[in-house]
Amino acid sequence: MTINFHQIKNFVRHFFTAKRNGHGVHSPFAYQLCEEVFYNKNKFYYFEELNTIRNLLLTNETEITVEDFGAGSKTFNSNNRRINALAKNGISTNKQSEILFKLLNFLNCKSSIELGTSLGLNTLYLALANKYGEVKSIEGSKNLFDFATSLSEKNNIHNIKFIHSTFDKALPMLLTEINSLDFFYVDGNHTYEATITYFKQALTKKNNQSVFVFDDIYWSKEMTEAWRFIINHEEVTLSIDAFYFGFVFFRKEISSKTNLKFYI
Repeated sequence: MTINFHQIKNFVRHFFTAKRNGHGVHSPFAYQLCEEVFYNKNKFYYFEELNTIRNLLLTNETEITVEDFGAGSKTFNSNNRRINALAKNGISTNKQSEILFKLLNFLNCKSSIELGTSLGLNTLYLALANKYGEVKSIEGSKNLFDFATSLSEKNNIHNIKFIHSTFDKALPMLLTEINSLDFFYVDGNHTYEATITYFKQALTKKNNQSVFVFDDIYWSKEMTEAWRFIINHEEVTLSIDAFYFGFVFFRKEISSKTNLKFYI
């Protein structure tokens, strides 16, 4: 794997400048996020089940061919990848997935779209966070789409709609099918142009309680530039930089634009 000096430089900066708790956070909503999501150490009932699924993936040596429609991978040199390698290096960590679960659960998100299904484990976290909501997940690779679909069926999780398509084709169609979008998670095609395009498209269906999450905001200079564009957008009232994730909110009750950094 190529050393990414952009990531290293920004991680060091983040380590020394980011807050480590909600103390001194003036926004009541941001403080709630710290208490209920980012620094909430409670283990939810589903975490044990989901961790068992993760451990099974980490021992699965099946090899599949993955089609990549985005900016490529800095971890894998080949499109032939073992499931256990993807589970170890190609998806969110246990802690990161649990944060997404807590976020959806706290905000009671009912309508969710995920760009980039991968193995489908993160998708299970999103679905179980609110079993009365629905997660629509788009994956361009047919083998990953098939694997994720099978994973959800084996574990009897049925509030997910998997779509095998490119983001560019599927996202506009999905947005026409919903009245409002509560949760939007972008984990794929880490290019400036694509990220900004998906952000602008999703904006058309945001509501006051919506949260958009962007994965790997320091993946490259291009992704960091996209993140800066997003947080400076006039519709965004609160942004939270957690290094691996970037969260943006649109709450009108936050009258002054607020940009925060947390070490999670």
